[in-house]
Amino acid sequence: MAEMQTRAIGVSPYDLAAGTDFLLQLAKKNKLSLLSANLYTNTGKNPIFRPYLLTKAGNMTVAFIGLTGPLPGNRSPRQLRILSWQQVLPAVLKKINNKADLIILLSSASPRTNEEIAQKFKNIHIILQAGQGNGNHPPLNINNTLLCQAASRGKSLGILKIDWNPSKIWSDNDPDQLKNALNRLDRIRWQIGRMQKRHQPKELRNNLQYQRLIRGEAELEQKIKELKQQKNDTPGGFCRFQNTFIAMETSIPEDKTVKAIVDGTRREVNKINRKRQQELRKRREKQRQTTNPQQAGPFVNMAGSRICKKCHPVQAAFYLLTDHARAWKTLIDKDQQYNPDCISCHVTLPNYEQKPTGQEELLTNIPERLQGVGCESCHGPALKHSLDPENTVPGKPGESTCLQCHTKKRDKNFNFTRKMNKIRCPAG
Repeated sequence: MAEMQTRAIGVSPYDLAAGTDFLLQLAKKNKLSLLSANLYTNTGKNPIFRPYLLTKAGNMTVAFIGLTGPLPGNRSPRQLRILSWQQVLPAVLKKINNKADLIILLSSASPRTNEEIAQKFKNIHIILQAGQGNGNHPPLNINNTLLCQAASRGKSLGILKIDWNPSKIWSDNDPDQLKNALNRLDRIRWQIGRMQKRHQPKELRNNLQYQRLIRGEAELEQKIKELKQQKNDTPGGFCRFQNTFIAMETSIPEDKTVKAIVDGTRREVNKINRKRQQELRKRREKQRQTTNPQQAGPFVNMAGSRICKKCHPVQAAFYLLTDHARAWKTLIDKDQQYNPDCISCHVTLPNYEQKPTGQEELLTNIPERLQGVGCESCHGPALKHSLDPENTVPGKPGESTCLQCHTKKRDKNFNFTRKMNKIRCPAG
């Protein structure tokens, strides 16, 4: 980010894999402005990172605010609190409203939450949203706030060029908006007049098409009134924008400097998580010494695919040819086996619907037999079935099971029926 001369970075929950101390050290070393107005420690009274940044762009003062969204399931990262936007944004905006010409919110909250924020605060002019939702979204004007989003995981680069002026009112990039609205109103009134000539008033009261036209006429009249008022209030003209997305294809050569930074950061994160793994494993062992072994850990009812092979050799041989069997190896190949945000979808969990295991469990407690997406990922815990196959029947996977990992963000082309036909175990 320093190489790219980035002014501000909004902290998302996925940036916290190595902890806040690591991020703060990284920011200090590279002179980065990490922002989050709502990320606190469990006992802290002040946010961990700067809530906002005021910076100059030409003759303008631009304010950036950071808003950290929750992890899936509205969870907070370990030992941290994520306050709601209602708790933090009013106070931050009160501080900066008279100091900034342009206010930009860097948000990793959900698109729905960002829309609620736009409806509430007209003085936030741009919301750059990331971390949730899928694909590129052209700017959407809600209550004079532009909601912008580029595809996740660096798949696209979004460029927003703006022509800002003291009116602080977006034009929706349609200079003929008022003219077009007047033309549409003329067409609707012509249709209404034609129907009034052909039908009696009593008939029109129950005519759905006529009633839709009447509602459309009223809505357009209100829209035209607002546009005329805006025109009177903005003698200098509206603010305009131009949006572009550039697809970051894999064929584009890697930048050696950026790649070295990414690889170095990943090594540092792995180093920290290895240390955490060792510490947590020692703590877990102490707990096990004082815990009933039958109740120790969430994996007590898991058999592992090797046990399944004893009675299902044909299915086990087929499974070994699938990508699921190689899921753990893909983490190792990419040096991500210590990344808690990746582990959960590359191992066999007892229940993918409720995700009972936390990040610390996954880092410290996954036995080797459950590394990889095994039989029980689809069919559920099978130890009891392996001991009593006649009276204990494993479950059948539904689409909701697959969608725990095959989300649109991770697998945008996922099709349940097509994938099931590809990985369904053979009979025999």
